[in-house]
Amino acid sequence: MTELERLQKRIAKAGITSRRKAEQMIINGRVKVNGKIVVKLGSKVNEKDTISVDDQDISGEKFEYYLLNKPSGYVSSNKSYPDQPSVTELIKTESRIFPVGRLDMDTTGVLLLTNDGDLTQKLTHPKHRIKRTYEAWVKGIVQNTELDQLTKPIRFDNEIYFPQAAKILKTDLNRAETFMEITIAEGKNHEIKKILEFIDHPVIKLNRNMFAGITLGELKSGQYRPLSDQEVKRIKR
Repeated sequence: MTELERLQKRIAKAGITSRRKAEQMIINGRVKVNGKIVVKLGSKVNEKDTISVDDQDISGEKFEYYLLNKPSGYVSSNKSYPDQPSVTELIKTESRIFPVGRLDMDTTGVLLLTNDGDLTQKLTHPKHRIKRTYEAWVKGIVQNTELDQLTKPIRFDNEIYFPQAAKILKTDLNRAETFMEITIAEGKNHEIKKILEFIDHPVIKLNRNMFAGITLGELKSGQYRPLSDQEVKRIKR
């Protein structure tokens, strides 16, 4: 028997959008199954059904997974912004890939891109506590007492953050700056910048050097590579 699944889940798995937004697409009449518009939520499809969104066939979509060393000055978002280049422009593919989570325009480093909507949901939802590690240059000389605060829950700007670990890598007494490494496991909006602002050490420069166990290796700024099958299996566990 051919397995059935909800239409919105199938759309999300094809990397078009999230399940919630897929539901709205269905309601708005933008989705066809076997050439007919479907507007009923809860409709189910099988692997033999032909599905299109805005008249573009998504049935044969194959998943692709990339690691990018994100350069500064690029937007990591599914939305397009005038006069602001997107990280998707750096990947040569015909598939509709999108970034897994976001990095600020001025933040560099590890960024995954894919058309696998289910995996993106898993890696970005705070409940799954996927670890990310950042290197940050900050203003001022960070003291050990301040470092201790970055291993405890922090309430700041009407939000609670749960940093996992932090350590000082280098200090520059002449410039009054500190180079440090911080690990978080939720990835809330501007989380690193906010927790460092909380201890009065604003970020000067921020680079993500690990996400879900994936590191840059030899990739230079702006370069990318497909994830290996082993890496994909590891982050799907």
